[in-house]
Amino acid sequence: MANYTYVTLNDGTKWRIKGNVQPQVGSGPYRYVTTSSASASGTSSTAKTAAATAKAQAAAETAAKKAAAEAKARREAELEAERKERERQEKIAAINSSKAEELKYLGENYNNQKEAAKLASDDNMRELYIAYMQGLKGIPQQSALWGAGGEIESIRNRSRMNYEDNRAKENRSYAGILGEIQRKYDDDLRELEAKYLQRLLDI
Repeated sequence: MANYTYVTLNDGTKWRIKGNVQPQVGSGPYRYVTTSSASASGTSSTAKTAAATAKAQAAAETAAKKAAAEAKARREAELEAERKERERQEKIAAINSSKAEELKYLGENYNNQKEAAKLASDDNMRELYIAYMQGLKGIPQQSALWGAGGEIESIRNRSRMNYEDNRAKENRSYAGILGEIQRKYDDDLRELEAKYLQRLLDI
């Protein structure tokens, strides 16, 4: 273990002497001389090292706590984002389900209206045919009653033309009804699409 020589000056400061020079105690600025082993310096160095290590450990712990807090905050934010996304998807599913129900209702109503129009048109056509046939049966009796035997064929032709005209009118009426049903259905579809698009945008 090495020993070192220190001198204390009159102003109280302490200096280490290099080499083997031994100052005269009490002369000049020198007050007295002391000797110290290297262990004291080593102890001081060890203490400084320990203090530095403790400080580093404290800094590391602080950094670790901060990192853990940040990780926890990120995880909580991720969980919150996942929860909001689940809620959004559930709302979208509910909107789509509601839209599907309304589409189903519109489709059923559309088909029912077309079917009703077809039945009504068929009934009208049947009534026209019955009236036409009854008119044909009555032509011979009318001719005998009125003495217009030569006009039977002309009356039949007029009856047939009248029947065909009535059928054409019924067909035009039926086509008009179908067109109105189709326009109403198309308008309902556009309105439904706009409504549900707005609902999706509002989520």
